[in-house]
Amino acid sequence: MIAYVKALLNIILRKLGPEDLPDSAFLLGFSLAVYLSLQVFLALILFGPSTILGKTLALDIALVTFCLWALLRLTGFRTRFRQTLTALLGTSAVLSFISAPFSLWRQYSINAEADAALPSTIIFAIMLWSLVIDGHILSRALSKPFGVGLTASVVYFFLHALVLSQLLQPGIPS
Repeated sequence: MIAYVKALLNIILRKLGPEDLPDSAFLLGFSLAVYLSLQVFLALILFGPSTILGKTLALDIALVTFCLWALLRLTGFRTRFRQTLTALLGTSAVLSFISAPFSLWRQYSINAEADAALPSTIIFAIMLWSLVIDGHILSRALSKPFGVGLTASVVYFFLHALVLSQLLQPGIPS
């Protein structure tokens, strides 16, 4: 497990790629479980208990899984699916873990009516780095230049935001 965490940290630092992870159903399941646990934790910090949390997380996982599968299938790299999804979920879990204290700090600052600019800026920087990491992972999975992966990452980010904003609109039954 230590080797797996080291590999994820090296992917985050752009020293390794998804191809450096084992093609393992166990690691994919583990990455998914950790990712979901951290997303629930962060959502509870930001929004409190919500009836839509389960639907949002299910949609999140379904969307990333389908989009990645379709992208890799269309480009002829379907065999890289499990390693790439493991890398995306694993690195997202690590970045979520890193951002958790800043999310707590931000929420505490907001509740105390204090300045939340610094934790908000740090969270924003982590989010931007997440786009870079996803771009790195996708570029390696597609055997394309970094710009192609980054473009795919940004397009996915906006698609994800659009789909979730539609789900979370007031007036939509949950």
